[in-house]
Amino acid sequence: MSDLDSVRERVLRLAFRTARSLPGAAGGMGVYFSAQQRLAEDPRYPGWRRDVATMLRRADRRFLRGHVASALRWYDKALRISYDPSLHQTGGSPLAQDPDAFLRPLRQSALGTVLLDGAVPEGIAPPRPAPRRRGEDEPLRLVVVAQENWTFMRPLLAALRATGRYEVQEIEVDDLPDGGFPDRERIIRGRYDLLTTGRRMPTPPALVEAFEWADVVLVEWSHHVLTWMTLLDRAPRRLMARIHRFEAFTPFVLLHDHRRIDRMLYVSPPVWAMLTTIAPGYSDVPSSQVGNLLARGVEQLPREAHDPHLLVQIGWIREVKDVLFSLDVLTRLRQHDERYRLQLVGPALHGDEARDTPYQRRVRAALGRFPDGVVEQLGVRDDVPSLLAQSGAILSSSRHEGTHESLMEALVVGCPAVIRDWPDTVAYGGPATLYRPDWVVADADAAAQRILELADPQRYREESADAREFALAHRDPAVVVAGYEHVLQDPTA
Repeated sequence: MSDLDSVRERVLRLAFRTARSLPGAAGGMGVYFSAQQRLAEDPRYPGWRRDVATMLRRADRRFLRGHVASALRWYDKALRISYDPSLHQTGGSPLAQDPDAFLRPLRQSALGTVLLDGAVPEGIAPPRPAPRRRGEDEPLRLVVVAQENWTFMRPLLAALRATGRYEVQEIEVDDLPDGGFPDRERIIRGRYDLLTTGRRMPTPPALVEAFEWADVVLVEWSHHVLTWMTLLDRAPRRLMARIHRFEAFTPFVLLHDHRRIDRMLYVSPPVWAMLTTIAPGYSDVPSSQVGNLLARGVEQLPREAHDPHLLVQIGWIREVKDVLFSLDVLTRLRQHDERYRLQLVGPALHGDEARDTPYQRRVRAALGRFPDGVVEQLGVRDDVPSLLAQSGAILSSSRHEGTHESLMEALVVGCPAVIRDWPDTVAYGGPATLYRPDWVVADADAAAQRILELADPQRYREESADAREFALAHRDPAVVVAGYEHVLQDPTA
């Protein structure tokens, strides 16, 4: 950060915090912007709940006076603070820890009672195209709708196309003509209008055409795009959506018209369990667990030569990855054998220590306690399968994950996993719902003990073989594609 940027940041911080005390809307905006800034500086900022309450009071005052548009904007600011990524992507998410306490202020406000708990009026379901008779060998017509992030979907679509049993169209909502995909403000207003008047949002012509053509429409990422799709005045023959971890920590999972969704596809049982807790409407939607295709490592056979004292962690800079847990494990291991070391793969700490968050300061201090060479920061690498294949074990130290894809990448090359029982998911089943329970450890002592046991050559060979067998059984492309084919082809699946 340049000196000029640093000065500008300090000036803005002072301006926002000074504005908090101003009367009227200016003071409200000061509260809003300073809350965002304080959370960015420290995810443990304790005043966020008070700031949310301020936004809700402003929303309700405007709402009770009949000023719906401005009330919705203030309510959305309460949502934005409540769902600020800093609160939920650092570990210890207040939503995951206590959904009822987290959502109570949002639900109990006058406007929240309508937006979050209001019922869609009966008898206004949008029209669907008539059922289409498909010949026995005729491909299924699949339309996939997403915004920007197609990372997990594109390999799957390529595999489905390769079977010859699908015709696929992709719709990027940002490419729809002007006015085709609404912004967040219009989507939230669309939700309000549906609940209070029964009026639905107009369907863009491109989607009307896609709905008429498709046997199935699949929405990738169940956030604002899915909310919008369920608010439209037209519907496809069958609407499916796929949900990952990210969307569970946005308010949009509370705003869908769940009755418009024919099936939810989820990749993570703990995330699905949390969703059905915070948004009961999901419980009424048929659901199926599916997987992601492994992007790399399937063709790489496990190596005989590996370093049993070498541990690896993929992704470590974000607080939710909790590298401090891994460093704690490493400290315990080195009390037994100083040959143990750790490789950290992925983006590293920035160079300006003055910009460190409190967590980053703790990480720097912990790293500084190890001799040179014990902890290697490898940065972003394109040879991850090879690194994993020569390592003794992969550590998953996270506080919360959906599936933790790097674990499967390690398992498929025969690298055993040591998986912390992700603290934020314990109440929802944790990683044992995805991986073998004997790979999951309760704390740093149990993690160190599991790694020490892997030092036995025979035990390691067995665990390595089990790891690859497990990964192929769950993520072999043929297995994953078959799972999707089941839910796409069978309307009752």
